[in-house]
This record gives sequence, C-alpha cells and structure tokens, in this order.
Amino acid sequence: MFLRSARWITDKFIMVMLGLFPLFVGFRVHAYTAITAAKFHFLVYAVCVWFAAAAVLLVIGLIRGERYHVEPRPAHLAIALFLLMGALSAVFSEYGEICLIGADRFDGYVTTLLYGVIFFGVTFLGTPRRRYVWVMGAACTVCCVIAVLQLGGLDPFRLYPEGLNYYDKYEAMNAPFLGTIGNTGLLAGYLCLAAPLLIVFAILSEHTADTFLLLPGALALGVLATCDIDAGVFGVAVCLLATVPMVLRDRRASRIAACVSGGGTLAGLAALYFWPGTSGTLWEMSQVLHGHLSDEFGSHRGQIWKQCWLLAKETLWLGGGPGTNSQRIDIRWSRYIEALGKERVVVVGNTHNVYLGYFMSIGLIGVLAYVGAAACSLVTWFRRRTSGALYPALGSAFLCFMVQDFFSIGLCLTTPMLFVLWALLESPERKEDRQEEPVE
Repeated sequence: MFLRSARWITDKFIMVMLGLFPLFVGFRVHAYTAITAAKFHFLVYAVCVWFAAAAVLLVIGLIRGERYHVEPRPAHLAIALFLLMGALSAVFSEYGEICLIGADRFDGYVTTLLYGVIFFGVTFLGTPRRRYVWVMGAACTVCCVIAVLQLGGLDPFRLYPEGLNYYDKYEAMNAPFLGTIGNTGLLAGYLCLAAPLLIVFAILSEHTADTFLLLPGALALGVLATCDIDAGVFGVAVCLLATVPMVLRDRRASRIAACVSGGGTLAGLAALYFWPGTSGTLWEMSQVLHGHLSDEFGSHRGQIWKQCWLLAKETLWLGGGPGTNSQRIDIRWSRYIEALGKERVVVVGNTHNVYLGYFMSIGLIGVLAYVGAAACSLVTWFRRRTSGALYPALGSAFLCFMVQDFFSIGLCLTTPMLFVLWALLESPERKEDRQEEPVE
C-alpha cells in the first residue's frame, strides 16, 4: 500500500519534470536574465518535496511490515561512486562552500546530489509509461513553437531584455537564446532528448495514436537545424546511425542496417578527411583529422579544451571541486561586432565539454565512474532494444544527449531531464505496473 503510494508520487514527479520543468522560466519580466536560477530553484523544490513524501511513505511501510526488494545494477554502483568522488572533492577543495551551490551557474555538489536522488529514486520507484512520452511531446511542442516565433523576430512572452530579440545575439547579448530553455546550446541538448524519444517511440509503438508524436519530433529537429548548433546536429547524426540497427526487429535487416551505418560512418570520415573547403565547421573537423587543432576551432573550443585539460591534470584525483571550474578557467578573447562598430570581450567560464568538466571538477575517478555508468546503461539499452517501444526510445534519447554533451556546457536547465530518462531506462519492468498500463 505505502510502496504503491510512493510510486504514485514518483509518477507525478516524473510528469512534472518532463512536462513543467522545461517550460518554467521563472517570474521575472525578462526571464533569460535569471532562467538558470529559476530552473535551479524549481529543481530543488520539486526533488525535495517528492523525495520527502516518498521517503515518509516508505518508512511508514517498513514500520507496518512492508518489505521492499531492490535490484541494484552496475550503473547504480558507478553513479554511487560518482557521487562519492564529488563529495570528497567538495570536502577537500580549497574553494570551500562555493562547492555546494557553485560559483555562478548552480553547478555545485548540491545539484549533483539532486541528480543522484533522481537517478536512484526514479529507478527504484518509477517505471516507463507511455504517457511520459506524450507529456514530453506536449512540452517540446510549446517550447519549439515559442522558439519559432522568436526566430521570426517576435518576443510574445517577453523573455528577452526590453527592446531585444533573438537576432541581437552576440551584439547586445553574450549568446543566442531560444525557447524556454535559454542558451541555444542547452536548447539543443533538450531537443536531443526529445526528438529521438518521440520519433523512435512513435515508429515502434503499437498504438496508432502515437504516430502523431512524429509531429513534435519533426518540429524539434527543425528547430535544432535552424538554430545551427553543431553539437545537437552531431548528436542526432550519431544517434541515427546507432539507433536504426538497434531497433529493427528483423535480425537480417538489423545486420544490413549496421553494415550500412558502419559504411556510412567510414565514408563520412573519409569525406571529412579530404574536405576541400577552407573555412567552416566541416573544414575545422577535417583539420582535426589531419592532426591540426587551432585554438580558434569550434568557437575557440580548441583553446578552451587545451587549457582545461592542463588544469584537470593539476588536480588529477579529486579535481578542483564541484562548481569551481569558472573560478579556475582564465580564457577571454575579443570579437568585433560590426553592428556596434567595436570589439566585445568574451569571457569563458565553462569547459564546453561535460566530461572534461567533470574531470576538472571532481577528478579522474569521478569522471570515469560517470562514463562507466553511461556505458552500463548503453549495454542495458542493447539488451532491451526489442522490449516494446519505450526502452528503445529511452536508449536512443540517452545516447543522443550523451553525444552532444561532448560539446555542451551541461547545466541544471537540461541535465535533470537526462537523469529522469536515464533512470527510467535502468528501471525494471514490474508486473503490477503492467496490469495498470502496459509498458510499450
């Protein structure tokens, strides 16, 4: 009885995180100026209320004689080690209490701990449900429609500072902002979660009505392509190459698709290697394959990664402390703004690579634990690739997000949704849940 109630509360928490969290922008007039803080506080309140309620119910259940069966998976052990290393890093960091909340982007250990609570809580109390995909589809549609209006030069919800719109990016604003997520790099991360989940589920589901989920999925891909975020496009491309062979039910067709994907990958690498251009993203990728990594490649990612790698090696085992990367990185450059007729100084406070960010903040063991957990979950995806529609869709979304994270800043605006879907991917199928609503 009490376990069922805890699962009921978890079900509502998942819908809140997939449906309301991505749309919440706070209560300020110009939301983009404080959207990170708004989503952080939403995350704290949502997780604390859910966890406290579920914990009370489970404790009462234990007192009343209920017994709970927990089946930890390898990913759980890896995430536990990840959280432990984060805690040790925070304790021994020279930055002290900054490690709790973070220097300026709410990326301290408190946020990391909340991710862990979501992962373990949703895994043990949640189960994949068809309605979660529809909730995410609805939220994604609203976010993308707002983004489309903003791409048209409008600002109907007054998300930008007064008098500005999307096309004031890099001039009056430091970065482009779209939709209800904020920075377009983070929006790309959200779309990398939503698009594969919606499209793969719509294709594999036995429910005819689920075909309509292709519409928000296509809308998400359209916005992703329009806002020109290479990390998101790359994530979708890798996801496509890996997902098609995985989800095909016919073994022969799956093998053929795997060969085509492998051949396509090799052909793409060869085309990049011999790319004839002299500028642009493709030319930069071609130069990297030739062993030439300029500091200016990838919007100066080469310069950022070089310095962050050196900083990470200085604090190899425990890192500098959660949420302290912006205190340690010292990179800036000038960008000439033609419309303003002057130069603007760009200051970097993030590694622009989530994995390198964890390496720099919590050390080598911590980042290896995180990568190990992801690898374990990809194996789970492979084993469940023919289990209905939800598990294949969850694995596809997970892979897409993890690929784009290689180029992302990874903040609390999108990562909580990753951990919700990640936990659902690792959650077991339950007979009692199947009787209420079959796992697709």
